[in-house]
Amino acid sequence: MNKTNAKKSKQPVILIVDDVPRNIQVLGALLNKLDFELAVAMNGQQALDTVSKIKPDLILLDVMMPVMDGHEVCRRLKKNEETKDIPIIFITAKSESEDIITGFELGAVDYITKPFIGSELIARVKTHLALKTTKETLQEEVVTKNKFFSIISHDLRGSFGIILSFVQLIQENREYLSPDELNELLDDIGKTSKNTLNLLENLLEWARSQTGRINYNPEELKVHDLSSNIIQSLQEIASNKEIQLTSDVNMDYEAFADKNMVLLVIRNLVSNAIKFTPKKGNIKINCSEDDNFIKVAVTDSGIGIENDKIENLFKIDMKVSTLGTENEQGNGLGLVLCKEFVEHNGGEIGIDSKLNKGTTVWFTLPKTC
Repeated sequence: MNKTNAKKSKQPVILIVDDVPRNIQVLGALLNKLDFELAVAMNGQQALDTVSKIKPDLILLDVMMPVMDGHEVCRRLKKNEETKDIPIIFITAKSESEDIITGFELGAVDYITKPFIGSELIARVKTHLALKTTKETLQEEVVTKNKFFSIISHDLRGSFGIILSFVQLIQENREYLSPDELNELLDDIGKTSKNTLNLLENLLEWARSQTGRINYNPEELKVHDLSSNIIQSLQEIASNKEIQLTSDVNMDYEAFADKNMVLLVIRNLVSNAIKFTPKKGNIKINCSEDDNFIKVAVTDSGIGIENDKIENLFKIDMKVSTLGTENEQGNGLGLVLCKEFVEHNGGEIGIDSKLNKGTTVWFTLPKTC
């Protein structure tokens, strides 16, 4: 069984690298006052091994160490594509300008000489963590914008192109088309138009969520009523594929969330399940609860999801789009939007899937107090 879920945000991890236990103790005492997670390495090789496992947000690196000094550690980290962006602050008793220049040439972001002032070190740590966060945010925004325009230019243009080609075909051949041929073309236009409208609605909702302009009005919700609403609205589409669409949600389960957001999430999950479930399959909405959360799950008997695709399904910068069992179109935006809305309501979303066996997409919502 393959599993993934949206990760919770974590506190910054700082790696302290020094071969002197007393120095580690002093740095640890200073940083423990703040909301950081600390990791420790006592030599250069141990530092590289630790970074490969936890990938810290910042490294405080001593220069003078046996076997492998801090300069060599920095050199290796900066040559590695996965670790080159980790900010490194050298902390050393060597204060000659040549040593400082060498540190910066290797890619360090700062250089602090011993003995240092605690408040100054903390200020620099905070500054470089903030700069790292800002850089990552800007990179994410660029990727997000590029993805957004890619969907508009490729998916929307492609959909309208298909619609226009069908219309042109009818206009140029209306005298020669039989009633059955005409109806088939009109059905194709209808299906493509619906898919295009769904894409456009998802794009608009997602854009509003990114700009903070989407309305958020949490209230007490009966999950049974929401699931029934979705089943009623999608029953015809499921019936066209001879798919049994059912709900097994207890009437008493209540969540505290925004109704429109939750409806959109369930609708997207059920629509996806219909798309990737072959004829005569089945799809069920069920629900469970614990002390604090309601868990809603949409389970299908569909084709499942390949292992290498699961991790990327909730990422806006990854193009994960697969044709349905009846060649239904998709754009990979629906699950991204679901993740945005679930997290906006204080929940998590995840996937359990087995290739050729079926998929369960689940999400949690806070319970009514």
